[in-house]
Amino acid sequence: MADKGKQVDTSQVPDDETQSAFTAVMPVIADLLEIGTRAFALGEWEEAIDSFGQLASITEQTFGSESPRYADGLVMYGRALLQHAIEQNALMAEKTLADAATGNLGKEEEDETAGLPTKANINFEGEPDFRQIESLALEDAENGESSKGKQADTGEEEEDEEEEDDFAAAWDVLDLARVIQAKATDSKSQLKYAETLMLLGDVSMESENFGQAAKDFSEALEVKMQYLDDSNRELAELYYKLALAYEYNQDTSKALELMNDVERILGNRLKIAQASDKDEDVAEAESLAEVLADVASKIEEWKSPQKPVDINAMTPEESAMAEKAKAMFKEAMESGKINDISNLVRPHKKKAVDGETTAKRKPEDEDTEAKRLKSETVEE
Repeated sequence: MADKGKQVDTSQVPDDETQSAFTAVMPVIADLLEIGTRAFALGEWEEAIDSFGQLASITEQTFGSESPRYADGLVMYGRALLQHAIEQNALMAEKTLADAATGNLGKEEEDETAGLPTKANINFEGEPDFRQIESLALEDAENGESSKGKQADTGEEEEDEEEEDDFAAAWDVLDLARVIQAKATDSKSQLKYAETLMLLGDVSMESENFGQAAKDFSEALEVKMQYLDDSNRELAELYYKLALAYEYNQDTSKALELMNDVERILGNRLKIAQASDKDEDVAEAESLAEVLADVASKIEEWKSPQKPVDINAMTPEESAMAEKAKAMFKEAMESGKINDISNLVRPHKKKAVDGETTAKRKPEDEDTEAKRLKSETVEE
């Protein structure tokens, strides 16, 4: 006989209407995931951004703003934003170098280009905010002033502000995912959390915020070391990323220490692969030997950095060859043999994901970073 005094908790049991909503939305989520994944694999970043952005929004509305599924959608969205920004950076860098080679840079641009370090990233230009330009034009008209000059100046300022638009969007989206993932304590969720920290580090590296990159890579490394053994190549990858962050931040001694850890982990993995006669392990051993050679080469490079080329110290013969190469490159550009890529630089304007109300940290926010590093009690 049933216990009449014991009632069944129906709070977690979806009613028919809720169940129907779940049933209806799952095919949509599956389609967006498939489209976005295919676009990402093909390097079609804008389509991937649109698909994963919609996916993140729908998963939030369906499963809630604290859901792991929502966090997964945010990570895919942020990763696509990052790749798109990297591509645009590369295109802009090629255009800048082409302009420099053909003498099309202005005096100010030449000065800026001459002062760039060899490992500096060149930011891309984004679309201006026409709403702000229109408001300034109306204000100028009311004051009886010509708006042409101000519009031109404002356009340049807006382009500078929009240069890092996709990088900033990627940071915000990935940091929101980090906040959600940090609350889970199981190993699978923690490893996802570490991957998100790695992506945040990649964003900071591309934005030349090497100090912040080192912090995120370090925290990701601490998490992964709890779950991965000392021969896992993922640890070697993280040590290498962290070493790059320190080297780019002018701390070569620390970078070299970390590169020793890269060699140690890859060496451990190589011993395991060499002890097996399986085909895949033999192939991995050959690959690891090549990677270790590259790591050793990088270490020697950092120990003996190359001195920058002094153009003024070039011999007359070297100067003549440089001028000849510049003339040949300019002729090729003007003849159309080298394509103009400026029309390809079209940064994607980020779309706000509904419900992004969770507190986000800024890359330069040291107080928030310190709070994040403290242990916190998390609930499933």
